[in-house]
Amino acid sequence: MPGFLKEHNIPAGNSDLLAQVGIMNSLLKEKFNVDKLVVSTDNAQIYLNHHLIDSVQLDKKEIVNWVISYLSNKPGIARVFAIEKIMETTLNNKQKDMLNNGYYPLRSGDIQVILLPQYIEGFAGGGTNHGLWNPYDAHIPLLWFGWGIKHGKSYREIYMTDIAPTLASLLHIQMPSGCIGHVLEDVMK
Repeated sequence: MPGFLKEHNIPAGNSDLLAQVGIMNSLLKEKFNVDKLVVSTDNAQIYLNHHLIDSVQLDKKEIVNWVISYLSNKPGIARVFAIEKIMETTLNNKQKDMLNNGYYPLRSGDIQVILLPQYIEGFAGGGTNHGLWNPYDAHIPLLWFGWGIKHGKSYREIYMTDIAPTLASLLHIQMPSGCIGHVLEDVMK
């Protein structure tokens, strides 16, 4: 957690993107003479008010570029880019895969923010959120126990999509339609 890391002189912190929405809207109003162009932020993504942008005939790309430029200078932010350009953006393969797998045009934001290591999104009140790509934040233990489960442990990387096919295999039923995961065979006796 950032508070603990700071106490031990390790660079860390919080990036309160939600607090930036009001500031960005004020600055965007000065520039474009329209209020509330940024709707919200969630999962380190910035959401623009598409209906308003279209109704007053503003250039969405210009607004996106302004937000990217503005956020790029904020503490704790490593990268900011238009989310529709994930595949064109220079990222490591792990980040690119995770972001691309979570991208759904109808629900995703317009701008993606990637925080520096040891920074998390939210206020500085404490806690964490498992919202980052970094292994220390994305790692979530998975426990299997009960009938048909082999004793042991594994440190290999598995994915949430592997849970449903493994359960289906344990129950001797067909995998769910649209299933993309793999059975975790080392879990079973």
